[in-house]
Amino acid sequence: MHDYTYDIKTETLPSGRTYFTPDGDFPSITTILGKTSNQVWLQAWKDKVGEEEAARISKVATDRGTLVHSYAEKFFNKEDIYGDLATESSDVIQMTKDLIKLVKSGVTNIWGQELVLWSRDLQFAGRTDMVGEWKGIPAIIDFKTSRKKKYIKQIKDYFLQCAGYAYAHNELYGTNIKKIVIAITVENNEPQIFETNAVVHVPDLKYRIKQFYKICRITTD
Repeated sequence: MHDYTYDIKTETLPSGRTYFTPDGDFPSITTILGKTSNQVWLQAWKDKVGEEEAARISKVATDRGTLVHSYAEKFFNKEDIYGDLATESSDVIQMTKDLIKLVKSGVTNIWGQELVLWSRDLQFAGRTDMVGEWKGIPAIIDFKTSRKKKYIKQIKDYFLQCAGYAYAHNELYGTNIKKIVIAITVENNEPQIFETNAVVHVPDLKYRIKQFYKICRITTD
């Protein structure tokens, strides 16, 4: 078992989410990916439904995702969640149960949850949902919620995010995590599982980080 550090201060600054780690102050991996992603599809969706409706849908999805994540984390910490869960909306109940069942089907050992990781080498930080073993293999296991089923081409940034977590965990704790597992619970549909090799995504991750810091230099000049 690794001696994990959980007490890391974070703050949302104008530049995005920042983690104040023992090795420096680093932007979150989600901030980096968000600021370097292609937003054309997002703007097209906002134009279609309207800014106000888009904001409402996004808030509902974010709030629900936070609830589902929280219940799943408590469950895997061996807390009793079902009394409180029964008071939630039907979609939260369904998506939480589906996520728990999906993760239980593969996770064989949990090393830590909601773990803050950072890389001094690549200058980023983040908080992973779960680190452990998936069918006996060391893995980063990430939980996602979605209104609709996802295709691989839609979740490239999920892979990059988790590749960052694997890279940082290996750097901090001397591990050799290569496996990424993305567990997606879908509203009114079957949950999904995606597995990939973290090493494959590191070059793209490094490129996006480089682009982020380039953007930061331009905006501060």
